[in-house]
Parts: sequence; C-alpha cells; structure tokens
Amino acid sequence: MSIYPEHPVYVWRRGEVDVETYTVPAEEEFCIYVNGQLLTRLMASPGAREALVVGFLFYSRIIETPADMATLYFSEGGSCADVWLTPDRTPLVEARLANPNVLHTSGCGRGVVLGDLYTPPEPLPLELTPLTPARLLELARLLQDATANNPHSHGVHTSMLFTPTGEVVATMTDVGRHNTLDKLLGACLLGGRSTEGFVLVTTGRLSSEMISKAARMRVPIVASLRAVTSTALELAEAWGITTVGYLRGQQMVVHTHPERLGIED
Repeated sequence: MSIYPEHPVYVWRRGEVDVETYTVPAEEEFCIYVNGQLLTRLMASPGAREALVVGFLFYSRIIETPADMATLYFSEGGSCADVWLTPDRTPLVEARLANPNVLHTSGCGRGVVLGDLYTPPEPLPLELTPLTPARLLELARLLQDATANNPHSHGVHTSMLFTPTGEVVATMTDVGRHNTLDKLLGACLLGGRSTEGFVLVTTGRLSSEMISKAARMRVPIVASLRAVTSTALELAEAWGITTVGYLRGQQMVVHTHPERLGIED
C-alpha cells in the first residue's frame, strides 16, 4: 500500500458538492516476531519499517544495538517483521519474550509498551544548554515548515530530533506519535549515532509513553505543539526532563525544569 493512497471524496462547500480525489494517510497493522514468537502488533504507517522495528525493540529492552539482531526479514508486502536474535542475546530476554507484559498506553492507534514504562537508571543531568527559548521557537518553526511543505502531512504526526545548536538530525512521520519516536531512535541506531543530549520537537501530545521513550533516548528537552499530560509531567519532573507544551507562535508553556532553558523560577 502507498503511504498516501488516493480516495474519491465528496466535498461540500456552501451547498455545492464536488467529487475530488484526496490523499489520506495509510494505516496498517504491523506485527513483530522475535525468535519465532509474536511479540506485538502495532498500527503504523508503512514507511521506515526497519527503523520502527529497531527503535521499538531497543525501547522494549529486547536489543541494545542493531548488532543484537542476527537477522531481520520482512514478509512480502512488509506487514510483518521476523527478527532472530544473536545466540548471546537470546538467553538475556527469553523470559520477556515468553511472557510480554503489554501495557496499552494513550498513544493513538494502539500505543503499547512491553513491560513497565522505562525508568532511566538516573535522572538526566540538569545542566544549562545552549538552547534558549527563542531558539526553541525557531525549531518549532522548522517542524511546522516540514509539515507545511509536505502535501500529505495532514492526519499524521511528525517528530524531529535536533542538536542543541539547532542542526536537524532526523525527521519521521507516522499515524502514531509514539511510532515517530521509535523511528527516530531506530534511524539513529542504524546510523551508529547516539541520541543522548538531543532536542525532540513533535506535533503529538506528550503523554507518559512519549516521555518514557524520550528518557530511553536520553533526550533532556522534549517540546510539543500540543499539550502535556499529568503523568508525563510527574515522570519528567522525576527524571530530569524539560517538557514544553503549546510551542507555537511567540509563546510556550514550560512545565518542568525550566532552568535548562535559562528560565528562572
């Protein structure tokens, strides 16, 4: 299936009806098998499936690097991924594979987390970054430009990773906002690049699993054009993550750890 299939629609405007062709974001069920066992089913956009698999398995602590996968195959049509772990990795995750504790989160589509929400071994260091509020607004404009220049961006979420100085590291889109983070993480892992210290800006709401994934990525600043949920704030406060909501125009709402942006209480 195309990432943006075309469909005939009836467009009503002031009492007049026109038949037009619209592109809509594709959403498909995508399954991941590990060592012959079904691990999870996700609802996701068709693109960047390898990055999605790698990022999801890393977040779920099935792998620590792409080298932990001996093989990765996709079924015809790409609707399923079949991963076989290296012999030295398999014994470490056998219990998790046999009894995955699936937590359904508030993610759009089917947000799932294998096991509990990831907790970093220690909070992220609260050191001042070169990122100022004005620069963060510039990053938001880059995100908005990326979606505005994509004629098929309606109905999907977009997330971008930046260096603290504003360099674009990666951009991913998906019908699931949590999937965009898995794809960003997976793309960086496949490229041999660490995500630690980067800045994450997204169009999606910041909920618990989004902050949990950011913590797994060691991303200290997470900003959204939309809202931040209460549980996300509690996690971010405890884990040393700066969260920013309603990042748009000339304003933002900094919920946790404003000192990282040079903002004093």
